[in-house]
Amino acid sequence: MDNRLEQDALIEDTLKQYPLAPMPRSITASVMSRIQVEKRPKLVTWNDFVIALVIALTIGAGFITYESLPPVALAKLRIQGILLYQGFIVNASWLIPAFFFGLAALFASFAIPPLLKMTTNK
Repeated sequence: MDNRLEQDALIEDTLKQYPLAPMPRSITASVMSRIQVEKRPKLVTWNDFVIALVIALTIGAGFITYESLPPVALAKLRIQGILLYQGFIVNASWLIPAFFFGLAALFASFAIPPLLKMTTNK
């Protein structure tokens, strides 16, 4: 260990005494020619336009459908919605365990990867 420190000290002294070479004038042009500029990605692509168009058409179709339905059909749809809601409320014995198991799975997905990382040497 001591021999290595002496060698490092000798190398440092030699490097400090060695005169610096002048920097070539073409270094800036050489470095600048090696820099590769990447094009910035487009903020809005054609896929974004297509998705926006589909969403707008879906909302428009839903609005036109809602406005063109007769009042009796709207009343029947509202009654069916109320019946569906009541069915969920009455038969919700499965909902509470499903909610808690889902919550446990969510917490496990947050906790297990850091625990695995702490217990392994990878």
